[in-house]
Amino acid sequence: MIDPLLDQAIRHQVNMTQYGNFVLAKMIRILNLSDADLMAQLNEALADVDADSFKVQRLDKLLASVREVNTQAYAALYGGMTDELQAYVEYEGQFQYDLYRSVVPATFSIASVVPEQVYAAAMAQPMQGRLLKEWASNLGANRLQRIKDTIAVGYTQGKTTADIVREIRGTKALNYADGLLDTSRRQVDAVVRTALSHTAQITRTRFVKENEDILGDEMWVSTLDGKTSPECRARDHLLYTKVDHKPVGHSVPWRSGPGRLHWCCRSTSIALLKGQKSLYGSRAAAGGPVDANLSYADWLKQQSPEVQDQVLGKTRGDKYRAGGKDETMFTNDKGRMLTLKQMAEREGRALSQ
Repeated sequence: MIDPLLDQAIRHQVNMTQYGNFVLAKMIRILNLSDADLMAQLNEALADVDADSFKVQRLDKLLASVREVNTQAYAALYGGMTDELQAYVEYEGQFQYDLYRSVVPATFSIASVVPEQVYAAAMAQPMQGRLLKEWASNLGANRLQRIKDTIAVGYTQGKTTADIVREIRGTKALNYADGLLDTSRRQVDAVVRTALSHTAQITRTRFVKENEDILGDEMWVSTLDGKTSPECRARDHLLYTKVDHKPVGHSVPWRSGPGRLHWCCRSTSIALLKGQKSLYGSRAAAGGPVDANLSYADWLKQQSPEVQDQVLGKTRGDKYRAGGKDETMFTNDKGRMLTLKQMAEREGRALSQ
């Protein structure tokens, strides 16, 4: 049996990925709603332009209305993202409290975090070198610049306005996935997932600091599948001192920490109980130490069919249990989504077992 801290940490990361899918879908919906208006403004701006009359110097003036629509879209996206992060900070803080309440003797007191303080800290700390607000602003500026570049190059090459607009929007036959605007969606995907993991790790760090008297070293836990980065593989199950995160028994640096080490980092961390140096096989610590090389695949083997289906989906879950594994088995299924309410119900059941 897997140590409850490790078991719940992995379950939580699986659920968080599906919650990320839900948040991403909301953010993409915001962009989709703005696309029709943006394309209408673009068509109007370029209505009387052709390759012979086009001048790069006039482009900024021509695209003034397009710039306004684009700015409003990314402002709405940032607002929607911060709303989700505020709700998630509160959820993550409560999850950490409930998790350790379930494994720490009742005689010990556990402190919870103040969501408003953690959220402020998450917004004030750079995420991959910039604040979230700056990333949102830069995404909007980058999209506008790509539109301008496509127009300038298109007219220089003698393309028609219709050709240029189609290149920006994409074709209906391919659900517009072949258009320039789809690049923006992929970038939003990376920012959304990174913002969630960034916020989660800051919440965990604050929780550990609030409970320094009962918590000890922190263990790095990576999702070990085909998508895990070499940096996270190298750190899986390594120990670091709490709060200041100095390596314990090794020389691999913590750097920004799990969930913040790189874009879309899926690693997490577990704070061991004070004096504990390894994970054990039962809640009562009566079993032997869990193999330090326990992988995501090893964990999934020990889960119920219900949990396997939650992770993989029913079709792939059936295939997995039938022994039909392949290299894409553990990649993210973007079709599976969880709201915070659904995640709370699922994790509440798991903690009560």
